[in-house]
Formats: sequence, structure tokens, C-alpha cells
Amino acid sequence: MALLEQTDRQWSAVPGGAAQPEPEEEDSATLEALEPADDAELEPEAAGRGMVAGCCCVCMARAKGAAFIPCGHTFCRACARELVAGRGRCPLCNAAIVDVLDIF
Repeated sequence: MALLEQTDRQWSAVPGGAAQPEPEEEDSATLEALEPADDAELEPEAAGRGMVAGCCCVCMARAKGAAFIPCGHTFCRACARELVAGRGRCPLCNAAIVDVLDIF
């Protein structure tokens, strides 16, 4: 409730309520921490494919074995197998998963 009241105060302080208020210092630090990583920060083979720094984006664990799915995204083998058996769709782009290719 306090967050709602704070938001209302910030919006009412802005003329017309159309522009967003400037973030506070602590909010700026939080936003910087939450910004997505640049492709340069990713491992070359994982850039834009679902694995950041060798970690599976589903289980967030360090992948011991990697697997490609047809849409090109990469997950650890265990998560890729679970996705095929359970959901049947890529959690990143919602493409159908028909097969899993083990990489290493």
C-alpha cells in the first residue's frame, strides 16, 4: 500500500501526470543492476541463445552439458529434456520443441 501511495504522490507532483518522475538515487542503482547484459558480456557461443556465462536460464545452475533446441536457444541437457517432455515449448520464444540436440 505504501508503494501505491508513493507512486500517487510522484505522479501528482508531475504537471499533467504525463511525464515520468525522475528516479531516486537508489532506484537508479536498482535499474542499472536489472538492465540486460550486453551480448559482449555473454560467452560467444551463448550470446542471445538463452545461456548467460554458462548458466542455464531455466534452472540458473552452471550447465554440465548443453543442448540446442530447434529455435536456437540453449539450455542445460536436463532442462531441455524436461521442456520437451512437459511444456513442449521454448520458455524464451514459445516456439515448439520437437527435438533436442546435445552439444557437449
